[in-house]
Amino acid sequence: MASIDISLLEIPADWAPYVVRFRKYLGDTPELNELTEAQESTDFELFIALQDAYDEMNYSIEPIDLNYISHTEVPWSVLQLGGLLNILTMKGVLSSRNTLTYNDSGGITVKDMDKYGRYINYFNIMGSDFKRRSMAIKRAKNINSAYGGVESEYSSITQ
Repeated sequence: MASIDISLLEIPADWAPYVVRFRKYLGDTPELNELTEAQESTDFELFIALQDAYDEMNYSIEPIDLNYISHTEVPWSVLQLGGLLNILTMKGVLSSRNTLTYNDSGGITVKDMDKYGRYINYFNIMGSDFKRRSMAIKRAKNINSAYGGVESEYSSITQ
């Protein structure tokens, strides 16, 4: 089975600043990854994680079916949180597939590639937060758009 050369895949120009900002948020640079001295995620993986977060907000946040026209409409903090959940999922699946536990006769245990299990509590908290924040944003967008065309004498009141 042939693998896809992700270096041939391009990130759309309007997503590139998001990928750079997301990498800075993650601290995913060789200088900060002291043990591996490598960048853990490719730019394309970060792009996919952010794009999947955007898609998640558009297509599976129930019950409000009000979609965003562009990823630029989504607040960065929510897109960032969804991207982080997606990166943890991608890397966690890879880690679980490649984890090897070794015990020697002296009682020493080594778990190679087992670094994502420690994030499970964060993941659960962030997952709930992402859903809650996504729903709140969609509700606000729904209200601001007067979904359903309901008129009110209060619509002319400004704060």
